[in-house]
Amino acid sequence: MIHDRAYTRAKDWSKAIRKYHIDRNKQAACSHFYPMYNNLHQYSVNKVHCDCCLCRNKTNPKDKSGSGPAMNWCPSDQRQLDDMYLQLGELYD
Repeated sequence: MIHDRAYTRAKDWSKAIRKYHIDRNKQAACSHFYPMYNNLHQYSVNKVHCDCCLCRNKTNPKDKSGSGPAMNWCPSDQRQLDDMYLQLGELYD
């Protein structure tokens, strides 16, 4: 799909505003707010990571070879594991 320059500019602006709000909300506990970047364009081209539990937990092994255990389960996988352990506990009790 081909977009014109105005569409691209509008999407870049909306992405930058979203990342700015993530940055601002991440520092909401502080009494002062120091933005990560000094202009809005830097938010549109750089990465801003959210620290919420949905964004940070991944089901990846600790090392790159894939031989280690997965340390951080994503919330959906953690719920499935909890349900499985609960069913196993009911089965053996």
